[in-house]
Amino acid sequence: MIWHIIKRELFDHINSLRFILTFLILSALMVTNAVVHLQTHQDRVRDYSEDVTNTSNELKSRTQLYSLAEKGPGRLYKRPSSLSFIADGGEAYLPRRTYNEGSWSKSGIGGRVKSNWWLSYGSVNPDAKDFRPQATKIDWVFIITYLLSFIPLLFTFDALSGEREQGTLRLCLANPISRPTLLIGKFLGTLITVLIPFIFAVLLNLAVISTDSWTQLSGADWGRLGLILLIATSYAGIFIGLGLMVSAGTREPRVSLVILLLIWVATVVFMPSTLGILSTKWMTPVQTDDQFDASKDAALRQISTDFDDRMQTIKEKKSPNLLSMSELEKLFETSPEEAMAAARKMQEAWETEGDEEMALKAEYINKDVEIRERFNRQHLDAQIAQVQRARDITRFSPAAIVQYALESMAGTGFNRHLQFLEHVHRYIKQFREFIVETDRADIQSRHLIGIPKGMSEKPIASEAIPEFEDKVTFSDTFNTATLDLLLLVLLLGVFLSGAFIVFLRAEV
Repeated sequence: MIWHIIKRELFDHINSLRFILTFLILSALMVTNAVVHLQTHQDRVRDYSEDVTNTSNELKSRTQLYSLAEKGPGRLYKRPSSLSFIADGGEAYLPRRTYNEGSWSKSGIGGRVKSNWWLSYGSVNPDAKDFRPQATKIDWVFIITYLLSFIPLLFTFDALSGEREQGTLRLCLANPISRPTLLIGKFLGTLITVLIPFIFAVLLNLAVISTDSWTQLSGADWGRLGLILLIATSYAGIFIGLGLMVSAGTREPRVSLVILLLIWVATVVFMPSTLGILSTKWMTPVQTDDQFDASKDAALRQISTDFDDRMQTIKEKKSPNLLSMSELEKLFETSPEEAMAAARKMQEAWETEGDEEMALKAEYINKDVEIRERFNRQHLDAQIAQVQRARDITRFSPAAIVQYALESMAGTGFNRHLQFLEHVHRYIKQFREFIVETDRADIQSRHLIGIPKGMSEKPIASEAIPEFEDKVTFSDTFNTATLDLLLLVLLLGVFLSGAFIVFLRAEV
């Protein structure tokens, strides 16, 4: 019996003008998406390959251990996703690499001190006042979020109210057909109707993209594509259930249509944008760049002052007979030649680099790196927490939920950037462990990381240096999308249950 209802719904929908318009609009948008992707993806992949090759060649050219500690691994780049045509994810607003802020050196008591490399990040939220889900390009997110929510409402607003108005609903239920059976048949018939043009448009999109040799989809990519289609199906099912629920509770199709349009505007258009703006008023603001730089510079000045004081103490302890600066100035007034000799002697003593001085320099250099990276990470974590809270708030809209789920499965957007940062931190830890272990293996080294004379001077084989590899795995994308997938399933169950309850209680 359900199959007969499904066939009747399919026949009625397919022979309607709205089905033809749906077919044309979805196909046109998917072809547009594919053409734009072909124009941009090639340059993105080429730039990434060139950047990675240049960084790798530069890294392999460093054959001394100290040069690795001083200059580091260079910039680390985020691999572009092969499914970026599905969800752009605001990639233009997210850093695609780590940063090198340069180096510093200072001269004074104890000679010259030069910095080591430290890890620096880009901001994950350049515009701290805008946490709204972004839909700036015609990608699958745009098509699914707006059209797969609007089109189901056009097919369901008169599904029950129209038949009630015409009197066919009472005749249909006069036959041995239960209300749940009729509702399930209408739900499945409408879902299949919506999916037919969508699947065709998807196949057309993939056919155009497959002509590009720069877009190579792996087995994992096809698996993620399958889950993306399930996400789109669930999202369409949510609005089909909503349409049936409203249609079951109204007697006139035009009233049902007006109510559904208001709900659609509120949940798909209004809520994501408004909640994103309001979220900025409900959370503690992150430090500004000036505040961040001021707090970091204060900590760096403190360790610099401590270093100078400790170095002067060491020099005075090793050369107690040296004149002080005030004594040296008085000697210049009485005997310039003796003062010059005393000054040369003082300079030689201060520039003499013993084990104690070298150990202090190594401690200072490594503490400088630790402070810079700690402050950078704390600032980044504060930004991440702020964005996460804003995303939690905007999840009250199903449109935001499906966007976040699609971005996660496509390997783009905010969650993908967090995975990139995790890969970077894991690699930096491995890179520094390699330096320490290689230096420790040289028994002639003083094991003072960051000091040219304190580290191993043996040449390093280029193939032994660990290289950074950024990749997107199926498990990574699925794990980050789990919450949004569960929320979509929950919403689907809620609206279907609501449609059942309203229809069972409605008068025919």
